Parts: sequence; C-alpha cells; structure tokens
Amino acid sequence: MKKYWKYIIAVMTVLLIVVGLTACGKSTAQDLQSHQWTFASSKDNGMAATAKFSKSNLTLTQAGFSEVYEYKLLESKGNEQIKFIGKNSVSGSTETRLFKIKKQSDKYKLTPINTLAKSDTGTVSLIPK
Repeated sequence: MKKYWKYIIAVMTVLLIVVGLTACGKSTAQDLQSHQWTFASSKDNGMAATAKFSKSNLTLTQAGFSEVYEYKLLESKGNEQIKFIGKNSVSGSTETRLFKIKKQSDKYKLTPINTLAKSDTGTVSLIPK
C-alpha cells in the first residue's frame, strides 16, 4: 500500500498543476469574445466603432451600420497577430488587414503590419466597454 501512495500523490500533483495552468488566464480569443469593445482607430476621424467578437467573426457597428469581418489569431516569431478578412463593399474583392496585437492592462493595441492596414485603418486601440 505504501508503494501506491507515492503514485497517488504524484498523480494528484500533476492533476493540480494541469488544472492550475489551464485556469490561470484566458486566451486572447476568449478575452476578445467576452467583452464589447470600443474600436478606436487612428484613422476613424474621431468616430470610434463598437466591436463585438464571436468565435470567428468581428462585427463593427458605427452610427447604426454594421460591417462583418472574419478574423484569425496567428503566432509569428513570438508575436501574436490578428488578421481581419472582409469584402470591399464597392468592388466585392476580398481585403485582408494584418495587425500585431498586444495586451496593455485591460485593453489591446493593434499595430498595422500590411499596407492596407497601415493606409486604411492605422493603429487601433480596443478598449472594453
């Protein structure tokens, strides 16, 4: 019976560590989905949109109008990135905006990476509502 106590204690310790690590913090996706956000862009002319994330979509609402984008969280060279994929309302072509995403206290800072994100959107702050 003494032999088994060592194994039981070892298994219990491993289980406690695993449960503790999984409960420590939310992933970025879980955090984004758990709030509504103010989507404050450096190119929004002072009219910030409201952002709501679901499992795979971002809905931006501003002045009663909504735009829906598919989003993906990626990892590149130790940096987390977020990609927004949407359709141009005029041409119907697919547009992709790529940002580096970094948590700063309770908000997120999105730094544009690709040309479209830099020229059209600029730097974004996601501020919880």
